[in-house]
Formats: sequence, C-alpha cells, structure tokens
Amino acid sequence: MQSNASNLSATAPLKQAGGGASILLDVLYLFAAVLLTPYFLYRRFIKKKQSAPFSAKMGHIPDRAAGRKRVWIHAVSVGEATAAETLIKALKKQMPDVDVVVSTTTVTGQEVAQKRYGADSVFYYPNDLSISVKRALDRVKPSIIVLMELEVWPNMTAEAAARGIPCVVVNGRVSPRAGRRYQQFWFLVGPSFNRIHRWLVQTDEYASRLKTLGVPAEKVEIAGNIKYDAIDATLAETERAPARAAVGMPADATVLVGGSTHPTEEPELLRAYAALRGGSCPFLRLILVPRHPERAGDVAAEIAAAGFACVRRSDIRGKGLDAAIAAIPTDKRDSWVLLIDTVGELKNMYKAADIAFIGGSLIPHGGQNIMEPCGLGVPVIHGPHMHNFNDAMDILHSVNGAVEVTRETLQPQLEKLLRDLPHARQTAARAREAFIKHQGATHRAVEYISSQIQ
Repeated sequence: MQSNASNLSATAPLKQAGGGASILLDVLYLFAAVLLTPYFLYRRFIKKKQSAPFSAKMGHIPDRAAGRKRVWIHAVSVGEATAAETLIKALKKQMPDVDVVVSTTTVTGQEVAQKRYGADSVFYYPNDLSISVKRALDRVKPSIIVLMELEVWPNMTAEAAARGIPCVVVNGRVSPRAGRRYQQFWFLVGPSFNRIHRWLVQTDEYASRLKTLGVPAEKVEIAGNIKYDAIDATLAETERAPARAAVGMPADATVLVGGSTHPTEEPELLRAYAALRGGSCPFLRLILVPRHPERAGDVAAEIAAAGFACVRRSDIRGKGLDAAIAAIPTDKRDSWVLLIDTVGELKNMYKAADIAFIGGSLIPHGGQNIMEPCGLGVPVIHGPHMHNFNDAMDILHSVNGAVEVTRETLQPQLEKLLRDLPHARQTAARAREAFIKHQGATHRAVEYISSQIQ
C-alpha cells in the first residue's frame, strides 16, 4: 500500500479549453426527474424522508473568500461524514493555512457534519445540473475536490476539469453490484470516472474492478481504508460508566446495542432480549439505534408490541433523564428499551455496550460499519450479509474476531457470549489489534492531496 503520490506532478492540471458542464445532461436529468416524480413524492409524504433545501441544492451556498487554498470534501451521508473526520483533522494539522469545507447530500449527513465540523464549514452538495455546479464552484472556489468513497457526477467532474480543479476519490470502493451497473452504463459514467485525477481505493479488489471497467491503471492506487484510522483504541473502562449513566443504563447492567439496524432486525433483537431477560441474563438491557432515525415511530411500536416500555433519546434530551424514566410504568422500569432517534450518537452508544449487533446484516443489505465497535474493544455479532465490508470481514475472520449469527442462532449465540464476557472481550481485543495494524490510509490521502495544492 505504499503511496506513489510523489511520482506525480505537484501542480494541478492546466485549465482545459472548452468542455465543462453540459446542458444535454441537464435535459437527461430533468427527463429522469419527471419519470421519478411519483417516487420522490412517496419518499417525501409517505416515508416522511426529509429533503435538503431546494435553494442549497441549486448551488445557493455561502460565498467564500478568494485567494485561499481550499479543500472541498464531499461526504454523502452519515457514514462518509463520520469517516472524513480523521482526514479533516490530518489535513488541518499538516496544512493549517488551507481551508477545509465539507458538503453532504443527505439531511442526516448534514446534521452530523455540522455538529462535527461547524456550520460555517458545511453545506449541501449541489444537484448535478450545469447551473448548480457552476454556481457552487464559483462560490466555494476549491483548489481540489475530494470525493469520499465514490459519488462521481458527470457535470461536476466536467466543470471541475474545465476549470483545472483536480478531483480525487478517497477511500474509494466499488461493490460487485455497483461494478455491474457501471459496466452497463459505462458510455454514460465512463467519461466522468476518467476525469478523476486519482483513485485512492481501499483494496486490491476495488482497484481491479475499476481497471476492468476502463479506468487507467496509473490513476488507481491501493491506499487502504480510512475507517481503520478512525478506530479509537484508547477507550478506557472508566469511560463506559459515564456513557451508560448519560442514557440511564444501570451500572450493574449488561448492555446490548443494536447498531444501525434495519427493518425486521429490531423484532429479532427484541425477541432475543425478552428470552434472555426471562432466563439466564436478567440484568440485560437493550439500546436500539435504527440506521434511519425517521423509522423511530415504527421501532417504538415494535418495542411496545414486544411488551417493553420505550424511552427515546430525544425525550431524555428534552425532558431530562429522570423525567423520561419517571414516565415509565413502575412494573417496566427495570426492562425499558432505549431508542436512539437522534443522529450522531452511535459511537457513544457503543461505548456503553458490552455486546454490539451490527445492523443491515440479517438482511441482504450488506452490513454497516463493524470497525467502530471493534475499535472500542466491544465484542460484535453480525448476520450473514456483510458484503459491503468484505475487506474488514477478511481481517476479522483471520483472527476469529467476531461472531456470525442467523435469525435462528441470534439468541443462543448472544447467550453464549453473555455467559462468558471475559472470553468475548478477548475476541474483541484481537479484532481491535488486527484493525490497528491496517492503519495508514489517512496519511497516504493527505500526502496526495497536499501534493496537488502546494
């Protein structure tokens, strides 16, 4: 994974003649928007999904000062915005005179990014219409655009290339499914992929997939996974008690956290929770953190249907912990389930955990970030569908660092871990050490980015 950024010119490419964002693409986008209008209405009014402000998506964002070097980092949603933190810290440390700004696509990503990086440094990524990207580039005035994981759009890359602004993909990944889709539509996406100045990808698998698609080999570098660098290997046992107390988990409880859960997974965890509390683990407590906070109402209903009282994190924030717990019927105060209906708190919930379940893995979604709880030394269980994190899973399998379950084996495997927590923590320690050995991707990314804006 050695970086070869030093072999490249440290000067950004000269401004290209012609080119730039295309009105023809605008016509295609508008045609697609008309076809997808029923879907957008369904998401907005039936699924109650929030949308970014229209004006911001049209590039109406704060105008930034000219004459300064500026790194624009784009992180689509919560996962990318969180993963970008180590990169942003490293860039500011190495280049303190360079502005670093962050864009997101989703509302939840925006909330997390503003909380972590400050509202003045965060804005919404524009729609890929020519007028939007031109306006956004005029106002941001970036020296380089850094795209987290992928998110390569034709008009943006074309307009950036025409202005001589290099685009680099950091922490790049292309799943088998995405690779097949890009192959089918390469005539559309190929030019934008080839405008990327550099692809810093996580694994050899992703590098090979890009080359097979048609990206020149000299533009692709295996740099590793930045999420390994985000692993917090310094968590002390003394931090667990405050993390639990903040959300009302008793000091003597054993805490199970369902992290980034998806539909049908919460009922499975609730069934296991009920059985274990009624059997060998009477002091077990459960925290559910749905991947999408807008599902909180549905999850609260599932908690009630399982026979448990539900306390929402938003109620604890609004009313205070004592008042939120006082509202619970007396006979349910030793078994209530905490529902996290706010964003940006998953890491703190993992800090409170004795065992963590990785959501999105009992269904064919492909799993969620397994590195974060492992990095905190928390034993993890996951379902059979973790293909979004093949590299991380290969590392975990090599050290026997996690436990795979199915819907049928979830309860017995949990009981086995809970009966022997010291052994479970040894498993977690192996996972953490294995991930730490794979750190270094952030340094490689910073080295390349700095070489392009010196």
